[in-house]
Amino acid sequence: METTLNKESKWQLSEGTKRIIVDVIVYLFVALFVYTAASKIQTFESFQRVLGKSPLIGDFSQIIAWIIPSLEIILALLLISSTIKKVGLYLSLGLMILFTLYLIYMVLSGSKLPCQCGGVISSMSWQQHIWFNVIFIILALVGLKIYKK
Repeated sequence: METTLNKESKWQLSEGTKRIIVDVIVYLFVALFVYTAASKIQTFESFQRVLGKSPLIGDFSQIIAWIIPSLEIILALLLISSTIKKVGLYLSLGLMILFTLYLIYMVLSGSKLPCQCGGVISSMSWQQHIWFNVIFIILALVGLKIYKK
């Protein structure tokens, strides 16, 4: 009985493997945030104009057009820092949930506005974009689960 209880699971990950998984997740978020922030900044006027047409954002489009890429850059910096990486993961999770809720709202409202997330991501349909975000939400949750241990 004692032997059975003390056996380690075959699926235990070494600390090195856990660190690599968390680092891969973190750098996927860094790449995503830097890429989308840079794209939004490059096409800032178009980004702001489309946000202005959004039924949810409309009146706040000017401030939100500045906040979103700024926040993405700040999050990328937080994720790179080894001392506050966990905070960056939590905030990344929150931002991805917020973005996903906005996308769901856009689908439910029947909006035909184009996505202004940047580059290749902008070519996705709203539904594809929701699934893309869900994958990043799952990655953040996995990263936080592993990081906690």
